[in-house]
Amino acid sequence: MKRNLMNKTTLKILSFVIAAFTWLIVTNMEDPVTEVTFYNIPVTIANASYLESNSQIPALTDGRDTVNVTIKAKSSVIKDLDQEDITAQADMTQIISMDTTPVMVPVTAQCTDISAEDITVNPGNIPIDVEEKVTIEQKIYSTYGDTLPDKNYEVGSVKAEPDVVDISGPASLISKIDRVVARIDVSNMTEDTLVEAELQIYDKNQEELTAKQLATLNLSGIEDNKVKVRVDLWKVQNNVKIQAEYTGQPESGYEVNAVESTPATISIAGTDEALEEFAETGNVLTIPGELIDVTGKSEDFTTSVNLTDLLPTGIQLARNINSTASVTAKILPYNSRELSIPSTNITTLPENMDAYDVIFEKEKVVVRVKGKEADLDKLTVKDIKLSVNLQNYKEGEWEVPVQVSLPDGYEQVDNITVAVRLVKAAEASKQTEDGK
Repeated sequence: MKRNLMNKTTLKILSFVIAAFTWLIVTNMEDPVTEVTFYNIPVTIANASYLESNSQIPALTDGRDTVNVTIKAKSSVIKDLDQEDITAQADMTQIISMDTTPVMVPVTAQCTDISAEDITVNPGNIPIDVEEKVTIEQKIYSTYGDTLPDKNYEVGSVKAEPDVVDISGPASLISKIDRVVARIDVSNMTEDTLVEAELQIYDKNQEELTAKQLATLNLSGIEDNKVKVRVDLWKVQNNVKIQAEYTGQPESGYEVNAVESTPATISIAGTDEALEEFAETGNVLTIPGELIDVTGKSEDFTTSVNLTDLLPTGIQLARNINSTASVTAKILPYNSRELSIPSTNITTLPENMDAYDVIFEKEKVVVRVKGKEADLDKLTVKDIKLSVNLQNYKEGEWEVPVQVSLPDGYEQVDNITVAVRLVKAAEASKQTEDGK
């Protein structure tokens, strides 16, 4: 009886062992353990402060800053893994020796839900560069590039907060840094604004530092490599007149007839206070006489004036306004006048020029006339006859002498020309139709 019970117990145990063994075999056949290698996993530095306390800083060696990581796990786990699940670190507290060249550091890898004994790193050690840690102070330059605010505003100033930064890092990289830039977008802005900007660091070749290089730097007091940039907008004031004065006396027998500026009007932008103060001048920008000296002059002369130098504090030229004005002092003999005559008053000779249409490039021509003061007061545009002889001209653009006919008692001061474009009549007609 006892032997029978023992046989039954033995059989039960044996059956359980066989069942468990069978289950393991089936399970491993359905979900076997396997290995897979992930290549070129980037290595990051851990505990860099371990060296920084000695004014040293570690940096990964180019070309030797990745490792291959082999993971051992069941197929069901392996199939769900990808490169981003794996991290590799070189811990500076585990440096093998500071006396070797290069300095070698063990690399460990981690992978979600995988135990350390199932992870193999190759190579197990990598070299690092140990450099002197240095710190420099750099100004942060703010720029808005090609972007523009609303048409009624100009950017008066942009300033990063903070506008200087202490940068620490390896000496070899710090020595290459040229400038730090905070780049913002001011498109269509209509009010003062505080904008967040990511810092860009450029080397002396004007190339932006890579993310890998930036990772070796510490920007004191700045989080996530971002700063705030304050944008101050200035209102635009249009139709500002330019008034030019002059000094000196022309040559004997001559006088200054007028001083004209091109352009005659400009647009400016400024702070509210500066624009209010400027409005008290009648919104007139005056070019001082010392810049236009007519001493000894007997004919017109032109000079260039930098308008930016004449603007009050808190005011600047608006966008697309040329900073240079061309100022012409018109010098005439005594008892002379200058009259503007419409180009449509010019007679073209010969009269049978049916093959061409004549187009005058300017709407008016200026004629200077001498005479007695009393007679000059009576002279009108209708009294002056103008003509051009186009007998020897063909299709194209020409500068043609103008014949001036004056009443008795008057004399022409100087010869004049007019810009003329001759266009074949058929083409001129087509251009007119296309323009409609």
